[in-house]
Amino acid sequence: MSAETAHLITPSAEEAWRLVGHYLHRLSHDLPAQWRLRDHEASQCERVWSLPTENGQDVQVALWLRLSDSEVSCDDPGCAARAMYLTGDGTGTVPASGPLPAFARRDGFGYFEYRTHPHQDGWACDVDPVSVQWMSTVLALYGGYMRINWFDMGGADSMGAGHSLWEVSEHQVREISRWSSLAGPDGVREEGPTNPGASPVLPLPPEVEAKRREAAKARR
Repeated sequence: MSAETAHLITPSAEEAWRLVGHYLHRLSHDLPAQWRLRDHEASQCERVWSLPTENGQDVQVALWLRLSDSEVSCDDPGCAARAMYLTGDGTGTVPASGPLPAFARRDGFGYFEYRTHPHQDGWACDVDPVSVQWMSTVLALYGGYMRINWFDMGGADSMGAGHSLWEVSEHQVREISRWSSLAGPDGVREEGPTNPGASPVLPLPPEVEAKRREAAKARR
């Protein structure tokens, strides 16, 4: 994979599920004694789901995903992983998985982004929340990076903003860097950035770069 490029992906919930299903099915062939454990470890990677909701009232999340061609030919009727992941989600509530999405075979990172904010007793997203759920699992399985930008109107006389970058590898989540700025009656207090110079330079898809340039130009 070339780490110098990224392509924008906007997967449906079904496409996101296919990424999960094909990965675990291939794993069952490559590591037949470990795939159930890997599945369990990925499902327990709770930090991937909780990080975007730890700060702020307006949160932008970007995932850089190390996608790969995880599809493998299999017609074994006794293949447990095939039955579980390529004919549904293990519950019988979703249709057959279908082929691996074509964007998973492209070079470079798959780039997926969404916004989220508190809503009633949970969090709302600007894309299908089921897709967000499965793409978080995809990050836990395939690995990659997560960047979180947050903004918080803490009250009438305070506000805060910040960002953090995380690496996900082998179902483990590691913080790379963090920065925050909090403004209140006593002035502005900044924390970080932590580990300056340690953050990798992550590429953006061309259309995302163009959108950001236009937004920066509009602010001037």
